[in-house]
Amino acid sequence: MADTTVISELGTILSFWAHPDDETFSCAGIMAAAVKNGQRVVCVTATRGEKGVQDELRWPAERLADIRSQELMNALRILGVKEHHFLQYADGECHKVPLEEGTAIARQFIDDIQPDSILTFASDGMTGHLDHQSVSAWVQAAVKDLAEPPRVFYCAPLRSVYEQYMKELDEQFNIFFNVKEPRLVEPSDCDLCFSCDNELCALKCAALKAMPSQTEALLKATTPNQQRGMLSIESFSSKPA
Repeated sequence: MADTTVISELGTILSFWAHPDDETFSCAGIMAAAVKNGQRVVCVTATRGEKGVQDELRWPAERLADIRSQELMNALRILGVKEHHFLQYADGECHKVPLEEGTAIARQFIDDIQPDSILTFASDGMTGHLDHQSVSAWVQAAVKDLAEPPRVFYCAPLRSVYEQYMKELDEQFNIFFNVKEPRLVEPSDCDLCFSCDNELCALKCAALKAMPSQTEALLKATTPNQQRGMLSIESFSSKPA
């Protein structure tokens, strides 16, 4: 069994991301563990991911927003997350949203939900995606002047996981497509580093498989052992950059 003590300490969680599947890759295990603990978990997704076309014949562009929206609902159902909100921004255009607008929306969720912890991207957006960077900027600005801000944890991939399991996949699938080198950290740099047990890892893999328009090729290119190695550690830093 995974040690969920650290998850209990997160209290109510606001999981704030850019596209369907960001949350599942980044923190599916944490969210599922929190739900099992009886904690409140609220997920926010800025866009419906309509630009993420990987196979036009199977998942055509004109239907992809609806497809990915339903995939996300299926994945969250597997993880037990029952509260979700779309912001309805266009995929690839979050950087065009005025910072004041994005900040106000993030602040409204914080005011309404009163989360103890927020999970989101770091300033570089991990892969360099402008939508990821925008979401991070909104959250950072939203908590900046709060008298008692929630703890914010920014996704920070471990160097060991990348080198052993993801580097080859990155070369094949161009995962970190918009950064020269991914920002990688050591365990000592992490303020939240959760190791999913076999049950949670299986839930996470099942949730990712429920998003075939984005994950099918990646999962087919890896063995179950590689998937566990790549997905079982969810690491975050309290530093946005």
